[in-house]
Amino acid sequence: MFIVSKRFISFTLITSLYLSGCVYVADDDEEGDSYGYAQYVNLVPQSPEIEFIVEDESEATAYTYVTNSTFDIEFNQILPNTENDDFISEDSLKVNKKNLHSYILYGDADAPSTMEINIDISDIYDDDFDDGYALVQFANLANINDAVDVYILDADASLTNKTVDYTLAAEDYSGEVSLDAGDYKLVFTESGTDTILAMKNDISIEEGEALSYVFVSYENAGFDDPFYSIIELNDDGARQLTNEAQDSYLRVSNNIVGTSAIAVAKDSSSSTAIEALYFGDISPLISVDIDDTDDANSVDIYLKDTDTSAVLESTSIDMYADQIVMLLSSGDTSSTVTAYSHTEDLRVIDTHAKLLIAHNIDNESSTSITVKVIEQGSNPDSYDASDNISYLSSLNIETEAGDYDIYVYDADTDDLLLETTVYDIEKGDVINLILSDYDYGGAPYQLFRYTN
Repeated sequence: MFIVSKRFISFTLITSLYLSGCVYVADDDEEGDSYGYAQYVNLVPQSPEIEFIVEDESEATAYTYVTNSTFDIEFNQILPNTENDDFISEDSLKVNKKNLHSYILYGDADAPSTMEINIDISDIYDDDFDDGYALVQFANLANINDAVDVYILDADASLTNKTVDYTLAAEDYSGEVSLDAGDYKLVFTESGTDTILAMKNDISIEEGEALSYVFVSYENAGFDDPFYSIIELNDDGARQLTNEAQDSYLRVSNNIVGTSAIAVAKDSSSSTAIEALYFGDISPLISVDIDDTDDANSVDIYLKDTDTSAVLESTSIDMYADQIVMLLSSGDTSSTVTAYSHTEDLRVIDTHAKLLIAHNIDNESSTSITVKVIEQGSNPDSYDASDNISYLSSLNIETEAGDYDIYVYDADTDDLLLETTVYDIEKGDVINLILSDYDYGGAPYQLFRYTN
């Protein structure tokens, strides 16, 4: 097997979590005898986006392959941050021929650690390779400082009476192992126990692949316990696998005009999960059991007027394992009530704040809006507006700590709909900012702030 040439850009975040990958490969030597492969991965759980610099090239787009050599590496945080704009420098990566090197950042966002793991691909990256196996390795880079046990099972197999394949201490890796091509289940448990921390079924491993599976943890705002995930490093970079052992959660916002409060019922209209959710509030998290981790699970939600017990709106939400969903509700009891759900990203960024801005203005339901979030006292005319936010959808903005003026515009006419200020935004905050009608409907519009 031979990998085609690729070009590379800055270290951007490619999933809802925090990872990114780039691979340098050979394209002018038929057998790849003179070249190695280098991959750069951001597994710092609470970091902003990161760019890497190789040999002083600020975007690293000049390289289509790497020769057998040593390269100087620097990493910069992309978001504005004068304290941490150059937080790893004077490091290097030795690239050996016929080896795939993964250079991984992990740990603390202010001062990340680094780990290099590699796989000898002399046999499997040969065009004539047909021995039916792949090379796989495992690493434990979770921020919990505890050992984990790794189980490699056939797809759909039970953990009962299975023997541990690897025990990995914190910041440890297994080295490569040969696995026959096929479908597998990977399970990571607390070492010495049957407590499952992360699990993924139906992982397809093909002949001639070189894969690394990294166990990581990360913090979501509003949760006391860490979340766990399995990251697969592959030819194309990195991907976060669904953790089928992770609970899923739902919460609801109430911006329905004409009610003092609403009740939220789950599964049936009589099964109340939230007794009273007042106008402008966001509900506590509702745990959702996922019976079938291979498919969507339909969850029925009913929004009821607490005064009359009348069902104002009902909706069915398709939910999956390892998911946090926000149900935005808006409208007016005298006309139409609407609810729409979307997946929320509550991952904390230690160096910056995250603002989750939602358009719940029923009076502007036929139009999208744009926003400007600028340093307090700045001239809004000097700044570009955000991407459009359609009705009952949201936009995430990451920013430094401080006080900010927020301007909300009609996306079609540029008319100013709302001007307000939010104070005391801190690093690590994850804040919902919900734009809404006035309590009794229509203008003046208002912004509700909810710090998770």
